[in-house]
Amino acid sequence: MNLNSVDIVNAATLEKVVLSQRVAEFLKDEHSVDELAAVENVARMLAQDVAVQVRESLAFELRTCKSLPHDLAAKIAADIESVSSPFLATTEAFSDTEFAGLIPHLEEHAHITIARRGDLGPNTCHTIVTVGSGKAVSFLIRNEKISLYENSCETTIHRFGQNTVMMDQLSCRADLPVSVVEALAELVSTEYRNLLMKTYALKEEAAEEVSSLSQLAVVNKHVENASPSQIHAYVIDLRKSERLTHALALEMANRGCLSFLESMLALEAGLTLAAVRQALYSPQVGDYVRLMQQGNVNQSYSKKYRKIILSSEQG
Repeated sequence: MNLNSVDIVNAATLEKVVLSQRVAEFLKDEHSVDELAAVENVARMLAQDVAVQVRESLAFELRTCKSLPHDLAAKIAADIESVSSPFLATTEAFSDTEFAGLIPHLEEHAHITIARRGDLGPNTCHTIVTVGSGKAVSFLIRNEKISLYENSCETTIHRFGQNTVMMDQLSCRADLPVSVVEALAELVSTEYRNLLMKTYALKEEAAEEVSSLSQLAVVNKHVENASPSQIHAYVIDLRKSERLTHALALEMANRGCLSFLESMLALEAGLTLAAVRQALYSPQVGDYVRLMQQGNVNQSYSKKYRKIILSSEQG
């Protein structure tokens, strides 16, 4: 019987697949140190095989082994998705500390698989939110089977605070520390802010105070050294996310950022920036009054804005 090269390769691959199954069965039981070491070396060779089918078979069979050499388990975890995912979704071969140390060396698909597990420890969670992509972190914060500690929540907010969708997802958790709830009150959308207040019994006054203080810090960071056009784009984003208020505009104006106030009035009045600036700094009081009316600015804020404008012109 003549065998071509393809038949030979297929036969060799099949033999290795069968061998991977036998190796996994062996490693699940107790054996002498010498026997165990010999079989583990066979597993290491199979984990480096050029045939994906062999590596897939080995990873799948080893996923239920509770004790594996760290280098072997790490090699499988760092493989392509079809090899690593079934293994990472189930394996108990890594401690919380080992998982955390491994994550920075893995690809996004591995992070996502790990983030969906129901038995993650605090170190693993914190490493995912520290180095993982937005997609991986999103899977983690939506995982209701795990606990998220304060440091993981704070890191998530620090990295993704401007991602309203992700902040909304985080606010849906039932295990948030009070400090995290207060920080989220300013970052989530109106719908989820109300839900957050209801879930955690956050008083309206407290929520508004936290919102004002935390938002001011975020806004300052964005407008610092920004050009008027960049500030205008940011103000547009704030308005779209329903986070633009006269209280915020007043505070920014008091801090010398009149571009922020100009942009807000332009959006509220439906005017160009040039038209707003002309009316805002006009010597004719009537021009200023009409601008305030077009922007639906109440008398209290109108007087405060006027005082700041006059002060800036004198300075």
